[in-house]
Parts: sequence; C-alpha cells; structure tokens
Amino acid sequence: MMSKLWKKLPWILAGILIVISLLAPSFLPWALLIAVVVYYQFMPRRGLIGPVNLPADDAFLPSQEVQWWYWTGHLQSEDGRRFGFEVVFFAFDSFLFMRDQLVQAAVTDVDAQRFSFEEFVEFKLPNRDKNGFNLKSGWGDKVTALGGDGHDRLHAQVGEYTLDIELQATKPVALHYGGDAHPYRFGGFTYYYSRPKMETSGTLTINGETLRVSGTSWFDRQYGELYQAITQGWQWFAIELDDDRQLMLFDFKGTDASVEKSGSITDAAGVTIQLNAQDFQVTVLEEWTSPNTGCTYPSGWEVEVRGEKFTVQPLVKDQELRAKHVVWIGPVYWEGACSVAGSVAGKAYVELNGYCNCLSKNGL
Repeated sequence: MMSKLWKKLPWILAGILIVISLLAPSFLPWALLIAVVVYYQFMPRRGLIGPVNLPADDAFLPSQEVQWWYWTGHLQSEDGRRFGFEVVFFAFDSFLFMRDQLVQAAVTDVDAQRFSFEEFVEFKLPNRDKNGFNLKSGWGDKVTALGGDGHDRLHAQVGEYTLDIELQATKPVALHYGGDAHPYRFGGFTYYYSRPKMETSGTLTINGETLRVSGTSWFDRQYGELYQAITQGWQWFAIELDDDRQLMLFDFKGTDASVEKSGSITDAAGVTIQLNAQDFQVTVLEEWTSPNTGCTYPSGWEVEVRGEKFTVQPLVKDQELRAKHVVWIGPVYWEGACSVAGSVAGKAYVELNGYCNCLSKNGL
C-alpha cells in the first residue's frame, strides 16, 4: 500500500502545484522549480547496472534511457511458402516529455515479393513485470509480445497479414561484450544479449486464409545510453547458417577511428565467442534506391568471417520501413529477410540504420 502511494506521490504533488498556480499565478515560477526538483528526486537512477542478469533483465528496466526488444525470423508454411517477420518494441525514457514507445511490425512475403509494415506510438512506458515482458500497442492490441526467459508469444496485425507465433529458445543466451556494459568510442554505452535460435511455430493468416508456419527466430535485447549509436548508424547482420551456427555482425557507419565493429559466433553446441574488428569484413556489392523516399541503401554484401566467405542478398529489394503515424515523427530504415550462400548456405536478417537522413510523418 505504501509502495503504491509512494509511486503516485509525484503526481499528487503535481496536481497540488497546478491548483496553487491557477489560484495564484505569481507562484507559477516557483511551481515549475519545485516540479523539476520533485521530478529529479523521484526519477529512476540512470546509468550502469550490469552485468546482465537473466531472466530479470528481460523486463522493462526503469534505469535505462533507451531499450528495445527485437524479434526477426524466417517462417515457412506447410505448402512451402516463405516469409520473414519483424516485431520490435522501443522504449524511450528521456527528459520530462519523452516517455514513450515506438512499436513496429513487418511481414515479408517472399514468394509474392511483397513487404508490409505497421508502426504505432504509445505515449507511455511499458509496465514492469518480473522476469519478463507484457508489451502491447495499437488499437485492439494489434501488436503484442508476452514472455521472457526464452519462451515468447507474438501477435502482429500487419495489413492483410496476422501473425500468431510461439518461440522457444533452444540455445543458451549469447551475452555480447561478456554480458557487461560496453562503452562506445563515439559516446554512450550498451548492454546487449541475444537468443540467436528460437524454434518458432504458429499461424499466419492472409486475407482470411490461415497457414500453419514454422521456422526459427532471433531475439535481441539492448539497453543503455544509445542515442549516440542510433545517430551513428550501422549495418547489422543476424546470420543463421545451415550447419547450426549463428553469426551476429555489427558494422557501424563511418571510416574514422571513432567507429567500431563487433560480432559473435554461436556454434552448434550453443557456445558463443566474441568477434573482434579484425575477425570479419563486410563489403557492399550493390545498392538500391527506394522509390518511396529516394534513399539509397546497400543491397547485397560479401561477408568474410575468419576466412569463410558468405554472400548475403535481399529476398525482396524493398523492405524499407517508413513511418505512417499521424501525430509523431519516426525513423526510416531498411530491415529485411535475406539469403546466404558461400562457405555454408543459410539465411539472414539485415538492418540498415542511418542511410536515410529523414524522419517521416504521415508516410512522407
């Protein structure tokens, strides 16, 4: 009882200050000063909290300025149709006015060469659950994510597609940077871990036709002081090889000494090792220019990892996410399902952030 009252105390004080300011306008400057003091007194303490503690850190963490829960995956129907999907919840808790969530979901229909996406903004932070998450967004909960500790359930309504799937981790968590905070050379820091192989099954409904689908998914959880990284931009690769290895490569944009690369390899037994910058090289093979935004992205890569070479190609050229909401501004970036050929075949998801220097409103 006292704990709930303590959480509501800032709002009670804010209400009192508003009433006093209305009755005595001359008190307004003092009210603003008191409000700022109260806010900083009650706001969560920011900064380092490490190392990663699971499953507790699957939950919303009030101490972190920016955080996200990120799923991508490759699915196949019983009749062989191929699909990719993305579901992501971003949470921002910065300053007095920026306490919101950006929620995105996308489906890539490979055989139909179609890409559909939805985006929502929630002007509130997620509730904090113990050892997990219960994330919701959109009218009628169009996008939801429920779970934690390697067992998740996702629901997403994306245009004519409705996705309902369950995911179960089959390998140990991959703790990047040793599971502790990693400072970026260009500023800020991150905690970062993945569940690189989650067996996935469920349904995908398309215009009323329900397909049984199965496949594998990749879960990323990242939190920290991440605005600098977001501004820097990157190429991110989640590569799933047919020999049951998973590769994560994070190649930040830029050519100066402040830019860094990192990655990891998870072997068939579930053992993850860190990759250093000299362990891999990413070479862009082609480019693609969006007819919707005019932005140009890499579109095809040669990836060399410790002597092994792979060619990564988009399964659909246009997998660009463009904000469509009315009252908020959102990012424009490319994220999509890809094929992998070379030393070992496989599949991948690639994210390209920072290649479109525009923010969109009302779908541009």
